[in-house]
Amino acid sequence: MNNNHLLPTSASLDQEFQRLQFAISSSEDGIWEYDLVKNTTYVSKRWLEIIGYDENEYHSSVDAWKKLLHPDDREQAFNVLYSSIANKVDHAQTVYRVRHKNGDWLWIKDRAKILFDASGEPLRIAGFRTDITKQMQLESQNRELATIVQNATIEVYIVDVENLNYLYANDGALKALNYTLQELQTLSITDINPELAPEQINLLQQYLNTISPVVTNISRHQRKDGSLYPVQASVHKLSYQGRPAYVIFATDITQLSLVQEQLRHLATHDSLTELPNRILFNDRLEMAIKKNSRESKKVAVLFIDLDHFKQINDSFGHPTGDKLLVLVALKLKSLLRECDTIARMGGDEFNILIDGISDVQVLVDISEKLLNAFKDPFSINGHLLYTTLSIGISLSPDDGTSAEVLIKNADTAMYRAKNEGRNAYRFYATEMGNKAYERVVMENALRLALKENQFCVYYQPQVDMHLNTWVGMEALVRWVHPTLGVISPASFIPLCEEMGLIQEIDFFVLENVIKQHILWKENGLTAPKTAVNFSAKTLNNHLVAREVEAIMRFYQCHSECIAIEVTESQIMKNPKEAIEILSEFKKLGLEISVDDFGTGYSSLSYLKRLPIDKLKIDQSFIRDIPLDEDDMTITKTIIGLAHNLKLNVIAEGVENREQQTFLIENGCSLGQGYYFDQPLDVDSVTQKLQLMKSYVI
Repeated sequence: MNNNHLLPTSASLDQEFQRLQFAISSSEDGIWEYDLVKNTTYVSKRWLEIIGYDENEYHSSVDAWKKLLHPDDREQAFNVLYSSIANKVDHAQTVYRVRHKNGDWLWIKDRAKILFDASGEPLRIAGFRTDITKQMQLESQNRELATIVQNATIEVYIVDVENLNYLYANDGALKALNYTLQELQTLSITDINPELAPEQINLLQQYLNTISPVVTNISRHQRKDGSLYPVQASVHKLSYQGRPAYVIFATDITQLSLVQEQLRHLATHDSLTELPNRILFNDRLEMAIKKNSRESKKVAVLFIDLDHFKQINDSFGHPTGDKLLVLVALKLKSLLRECDTIARMGGDEFNILIDGISDVQVLVDISEKLLNAFKDPFSINGHLLYTTLSIGISLSPDDGTSAEVLIKNADTAMYRAKNEGRNAYRFYATEMGNKAYERVVMENALRLALKENQFCVYYQPQVDMHLNTWVGMEALVRWVHPTLGVISPASFIPLCEEMGLIQEIDFFVLENVIKQHILWKENGLTAPKTAVNFSAKTLNNHLVAREVEAIMRFYQCHSECIAIEVTESQIMKNPKEAIEILSEFKKLGLEISVDDFGTGYSSLSYLKRLPIDKLKIDQSFIRDIPLDEDDMTITKTIIGLAHNLKLNVIAEGVENREQQTFLIENGCSLGQGYYFDQPLDVDSVTQKLQLMKSYVI
């Protein structure tokens, strides 16, 4: 039999060789060969590409390969190869690092085939080298991530999608629950989340399956000992070990929940008394109104204001005032039912909500009970402090059907109780609402006026009646309302005093006068000294002189620019204190005038001790001169008194020549009034100063 046709032809061998070359060139692996007999080596072009060399840069040899190896891997790589040869094993495999031309270290997986002769001597070794750097980096990252997850304090769980059993939990989860992994793997989600209802679980699963692969949820986990703690969980649907699973990242939010609860409490309770605040009171009142309207019952609001609390605060200090407010809150709370709401609305104001009222007599009884309870004093820091209550009462639906209206009307009724003598209660009546409303509107308008700088200063000249020249000016505040125009001080000053705004206005005038004097001076004009009026409440401030000094120093204002003017009645309220405060003004070099003199029944013994420079005769005595003999006599007496006390004297309200002549003839050369000029705005004063040629100042 001729078997020549079974032997490969030269053409077929060439084709096979070409296929092999193509396979080698297409491979991502580098190919190498070591002929142990001839001691020659070969590496493929792909291997050179892996390590970054061109063919003319790298000369293949065992030593060249050895130099590429990482020092820590060199011994191990050779040992694997030599061990296979020594043991007559025809293959070897190892992993090592080689240095790339750019200096980076590459991870290489090397797989070798060893050819032995008939006697077992190695003839040739050939192999494939694969760059597994990215794989090794990924495995390293995975190991690091696995370590991070395992040791993270956040709780991590993997749960089977079908039966919701736990497949995995990290150390953070096991520590939080106090289970071992083996124990937890016998449990399901419903064991750890006992409050999670089946319908909630179904809803979460539907969401994960149809809407989003991620969902967040807040629930409570149950520890091994049965205790519960709140967690916020993020649930992800993914694959774990080849099957669908849920990965749950849970965070213990116990501290966050406590902080949130504290913040909710702070937002709805008064920090001083721990009573509900305005926000919580309004909310409960609105709910009570709706509830009682369905039951045809009434809701009452008692608006309580402490009588004379400001005097206690001013006399004993705010810490004592705060202690008193705490004791008042405790007493009010002790007098009411658990179902009643008592709130501190701010300052010394408290509100009480009483619902389910079918007989108004109940409110009378409660109000009288509250008033009687405050007859006895409170003992604070060794002081016995008395405070009584002014109570205003409004009812829903009679006096309003909203929290806002009921509180407003109860406030109105409280003011009526206060105005009628305090230590009393009054029910709201519609007829008293309009007047109270007007007052509230005016109060709000005044506060807005201060905020939006609607006040301005007018100046009324003070004249030497002999020479008809300006010797001074009096600063007078005016309210320039955006729609009503200029409003007279008589319409708003008394209310400002009640509201406690008068000090702001006094200092507003002072600063404006000082700044205006500076502007006049910068423009080359010399303005006469300007008197600024200070109210009784401003004078009651023991630090008023220091505040004036600070303002003068800030603006670098000299005492020749301004004077202080106070009324006789203000001084006589507390003459000893007035002497001390006015003396401090004198130390600043300020001239002091007593306004409205003759109306305040000054004691001569105090008058001579007062550090004053000028008396202003009240216009009520000037008005009827020369028709009223009594007024003329009083005026002469005041002029004589001023001269005897070595004081200057000026007459207010001079409106005609006869009054001017009378005053000059009786020794009063200074006058102020419409006969000379009405109060002028800044522009008018500036124009007159520019026209004047000389002053007697």
